[in-house]
Amino acid sequence: MSDIFNNELFEAFASASDNVFIYVCDMKSDISRWSKAAVDYFGLAGEYLENAANIWGQHVHPDDLKVYTEDIQGVFSGAKKYHDCQYRARNASGRYVWVECKGSVIRDEEGNPIIFAGLMTRIDGQSKYDSLTGLLTTQELHYFDFASQFGIALLIGMDGFRKIISNYGYNIGDEILIKFSREISDLCKPGWKVLRFSGDEFLVLAFSSNLQEVTDFYREICQQTDIMKLEGGRKVGISISAGGVLFPQDADVREVLINKLEHSLEYAKNNQRGSMVFFSEEIAKRHERGLILREDLKQCIKNDFKGFELFFQPFIDPNTGTIAGCESLLRWKGERIKDSYPMEFIKVLEDYGDIHEVGFWVMEQAIKQQVEWRDTYGELQFSFNVSYQQFLDDTFEEKVISCAKKYGVNPNYIIIELTESCQVEAPRELAVMFNNLRKQGFKIALDDFGTAYASMEMLKWLPVDYIKVEHSFIRELAQPGHDVDYVIVDSLLNMCRRLGYNSIIEGVENGKVADIVGELNATLLQGYHYSHPICREDFEKLLDEDRKRL
Repeated sequence: MSDIFNNELFEAFASASDNVFIYVCDMKSDISRWSKAAVDYFGLAGEYLENAANIWGQHVHPDDLKVYTEDIQGVFSGAKKYHDCQYRARNASGRYVWVECKGSVIRDEEGNPIIFAGLMTRIDGQSKYDSLTGLLTTQELHYFDFASQFGIALLIGMDGFRKIISNYGYNIGDEILIKFSREISDLCKPGWKVLRFSGDEFLVLAFSSNLQEVTDFYREICQQTDIMKLEGGRKVGISISAGGVLFPQDADVREVLINKLEHSLEYAKNNQRGSMVFFSEEIAKRHERGLILREDLKQCIKNDFKGFELFFQPFIDPNTGTIAGCESLLRWKGERIKDSYPMEFIKVLEDYGDIHEVGFWVMEQAIKQQVEWRDTYGELQFSFNVSYQQFLDDTFEEKVISCAKKYGVNPNYIIIELTESCQVEAPRELAVMFNNLRKQGFKIALDDFGTAYASMEMLKWLPVDYIKVEHSFIRELAQPGHDVDYVIVDSLLNMCRRLGYNSIIEGVENGKVADIVGELNATLLQGYHYSHPICREDFEKLLDEDRKRL
C-alpha cells in the first residue's frame, strides 16, 4: 500500500504540470491517491479517496457519463487493455472542462486486477478540441493523409446564423451550435469524423465513396435540424447549406481540400441555398471571376472611380404622364470583365467593405447631376440607393448633409432609398439618423417593400417618406389569375395614404399594367414601359422630348 502511494515517482509525476493530473488506485482496498493538482482543480475531498470511481463519476458530465463508464468497465473486465477516452468533468468552480483520460490495469500472476493507474490531461485549452462543442478542430486535418484515403468531405454551414444571433442572442446561438454538433455526430456512420471548422461551420470527413450514403446523411441533418427544439421549449428554424469535395479525386492535400470546400459552400449559399453542392469546374471559374472582379474594382476605385457610371430610370407622374425625377443606378465595366451586372459587383463591394467608398461616390454624382439638370429642366426628384451596411458608417449622415451644401442642392428633392430593409438589425438607431436627415429636408424611401414581413415591421420603427412597392407584385397584374396581386397592391397603397406616405410603384413594364396602376393613386410610377435605366446622354434626350410634349 505504502509502496504504491508513497514513492518519489508519484511525487515527481504529480508536480510535473498543472494541466496533467495523476491517480493510482489499490483495487483490493478501493483506496486511491490523487495528485494535489487534481484535488485543488476539481475540488476533491483530499488526496486519498475511498470508492473514487463513484466520487469521480459525479464530476463527469451527464451527457458523457455513458462514454466514460463503458470505457472504464471495458478495462476492468479485461475487454480493453487501456482506458482511453475524452469527456467533460466538473471543476471546483462548477464549470465543465474537457479532459483526456488514459490509464491501465496491473494484474497479479493469477490475472486479478490489483492496481489501476492513469493520467488525466486538460484539453479544453488546446487547439485540438473546440471548447464549445468538444469536437476536433481543423488542426486534426494535419494528421490525415488525403492522398491515400478515399472519401467525401462536407463543409456544412448554417444559413443566416448571424441573424439568429441578432434575434435570440449569443447564449441561444451557443446552444444551437452545441445541439447541432451532436445531431451531426449522432448521424455520422462509424469511422466518420466531425470537426468544428469555424463559427457556424462544421466539417464532416466521410470515409466512404458511396455518394448516395453521403446524400442521405445530409438530408437527414436537414430534417433533424429544420426546427430545432431548445431548452425551455423554444423552437428555432434552421436552414443549412453544404459544399462537398471528393478526395483524393479533387483534393489530395489539406490546403486544396479546405480551399475547394469553402468555394463550394459559398456557391451553395449564394446560388442554391439549402442544398449540398459538390466542387466543379464551374465553381472554380466563378471563384476566379470573383477574384478578378475584386482586383479590378479595387483598381477602379484607386483610379478615381474609372469604369463606374450612373444610369438613370425615370419616375413618372401618373396624373400628367411626365418625368418627375429619376432613380440613380450604379453601373460598372472593368478592363477584364465587361459584363458584370449590379447584383454581382455590388455584392463584391459589400463583401470586402468597398461599398462605403463607392456609395459616397454615387451619392455625390447623383447630387451633382440633380443640380446640373435643375437649371435646364427644373427641379427633379432624385433618388440613390444606400445599403444598410452604408448606413452603419458613422460618417454617413455628416457626409450627406455636407455634400448637399457643397453643391447647393435642395434636400427636398433628394430621396435616399434603403435597400434590403429586412436586414436591419438595429432599427431604433437607424430611426434616429432618418429623423436627423428628414429634419434637413431629405426624403427617405423603403425599397422593395412587401418582399418580407420584416419590411412591414420596419414601418413601426423607421420614419420614412416613400414606400417603393416591389415589382414582383406589379409585373403580371394584367395577366389572368393575378387578382391577389391587385388586392395586395391596392391595400399597400391605401395603407400608405392612411399613414401619410408617398408611394412609388416599380415594375410597370407594359401599357396594360400602366393603365391598371394609373388608377390606384400612386405618387410615382417606374418601369420598362417608360424607360430602361439609361446613360446620362440618353436620359437628357428623354427629358428634352418630355419637355417638348409638355
